[in-house]
Amino acid sequence: MEIKIYSEVKINKEYEEYIKEKIEKLKRFIFDNGYVEFYIKKDGPIFLIEIYLHSKNIKVFLKEKNNEMNKGVEILLDKTKVKLRKLHDKIVNK
Repeated sequence: MEIKIYSEVKINKEYEEYIKEKIEKLKRFIFDNGYVEFYIKKDGPIFLIEIYLHSKNIKVFLKEKNNEMNKGVEILLDKTKVKLRKLHDKIVNK
């Protein structure tokens, strides 16, 4: 899975690798190779975190706003996991 992280906020390599590891774990809900675009933006005191996940059968776009970047990233990745699990189960149970 190809993962691209775009950030307006300076993040260190360890945190970037952590995000990539968490996204890689989502791969089990996808049936083919896809790609992920992960955005971290800052609008005043608020962080806007977005994820675009594209594969052959699944397209997901989710976003999260939070005052804390780390908390927002965790919430967004949890939401993405729930969404992908629902989509995966829907496809498998057809």
